[in-house]
Amino acid sequence: MWRSAPLALLLFAISACGTVPLRPARLSHSFYGCMKAVLREKLPPDLPEDEAHCVASGLIARYCSVTEAYLAGAGKELRDLFGHGDAEWRDWVLDRAGIACARRAEGDDALTACCTR
Repeated sequence: MWRSAPLALLLFAISACGTVPLRPARLSHSFYGCMKAVLREKLPPDLPEDEAHCVASGLIARYCSVTEAYLAGAGKELRDLFGHGDAEWRDWVLDRAGIACARRAEGDDALTACCTR
């Protein structure tokens, strides 16, 4: 089991390095700054929670990186798990769906449409 762990980590790292089409300029140099700028400047207001998870992850993948989108989703669920939130597997699934939408969408509107279907 432990012998396959490095291979699994390598495969995750390679898959997380994928890019999105027509990548716009990064909103901040730091990971945290980019994530916060995306949520503040790009996330449409008043989205239902499920759509917000999907769109937020997709926008982070688009404006920051796919790896950072995975880390942001995992970080939020860990914060919910050990804080006052409600950690849910469904949120992680929706985060991954948003990243998949970002890989197919050619713009923010297309990404949002992908997540709201």
